[in-house]
Amino acid sequence: MTETILAVFSLYGAPALFAIIAAGQFGLPLPTSILLLTAGALQADGNLSFWQLYAWGLAGAVAGDHAGYAAGRFAAAAFRDRIDRSRRLQENLKKSERFTRKWGDGSVFLSRWLFTPIGPWINLTSGLSLHPLHRFTLADIAGEIIWIGGYLLLGSLFAQSIAQIADIVANAAWMIGAGVITILLGWQLLIRFRRIRKAGR
Repeated sequence: MTETILAVFSLYGAPALFAIIAAGQFGLPLPTSILLLTAGALQADGNLSFWQLYAWGLAGAVAGDHAGYAAGRFAAAAFRDRIDRSRRLQENLKKSERFTRKWGDGSVFLSRWLFTPIGPWINLTSGLSLHPLHRFTLADIAGEIIWIGGYLLLGSLFAQSIAQIADIVANAAWMIGAGVITILLGWQLLIRFRRIRKAGR
């Protein structure tokens, strides 16, 4: 998958970056972080413009995020019906909803660049919960500015070691996602434990 994505990018350039990033932010399992690192490394060699890549990447990320938000907002009933058929989707949706309720606008901002594996789910739950669009947009753009810029710069600075960095990023993304899920589950267990203690008094 990664080789195919990189081949498409090398063939079509910045517009492909836009399309791939948008699809990834909407929820398709694409190696978007690795793509940004590679794009940053290529522009370091003088093949592409950093600001051109930054603009296309940022536009794609924001477009994909808002497509996910719109899907949640305007197709809520259909999504709920489909999600109800899958236990795994139900669990992912519930975790994202808890994260959104707890952190509000911060959940959108942090899931753009720090907790990226849950980003598409936060988009969906923001739409489902009718989170104000202007607040979602501001937090979304602020977070994506950090994510797009950070990975392009990282690829540019460490162009010679891009393969090793890509492996680290892939592993880190899964570790962060697992960490977030562990924290949420622990928080829920703590709440239930407290309720049980209160009920026992």
